[in-house]
Amino acid sequence: MNKIEFIDMLRRHISEVSDPVFVNDTIDYYTDYIETGIRKGRSEEDVLAELGDPRLIAKSIVASKDIIPDGSGKSGSSYESYGSSDSGYGDYGQRSGTGIYGGKVHFVTKSGKDISLPVGLAKAGGVAVGILTLVIVGKIAIVLSPVIGVGILAILIYRFFKDNF
Repeated sequence: MNKIEFIDMLRRHISEVSDPVFVNDTIDYYTDYIETGIRKGRSEEDVLAELGDPRLIAKSIVASKDIIPDGSGKSGSSYESYGSSDSGYGDYGQRSGTGIYGGKVHFVTKSGKDISLPVGLAKAGGVAVGILTLVIVGKIAIVLSPVIGVGILAILIYRFFKDNF
């Protein structure tokens, strides 16, 4: 697949979005992304391979269009930062990460699968993981405390005899 085929396929699959400005901005973004990669010395094939399947990208874009608060595709960081590695989007251009939309916490994988939980359940799971972590760290500390205590005592005895004799 080349750049033109990629962009055409992407445009066809995001045609569900009725906002032509949003569609054109999205196409412009991906066109620019590909051209920038090529200008940086990467091959067209490498850039397209990094982006992944345009159908999955379009699916994620259409889904993100539904979750942006005002529906314009311009408010919310979902559209503006689409594709950057620190925005919650994967290196392959597919949406990944977490977010809270419509009273649910969404965990979206790099493959585009959306797993959602009610906010209360997600918070309870987070608390449970935190408590479990504290319990495990506490158990490790209890097990290692005699070893650490003996080690500290050995260091203190060594220093005492080294300095005094």
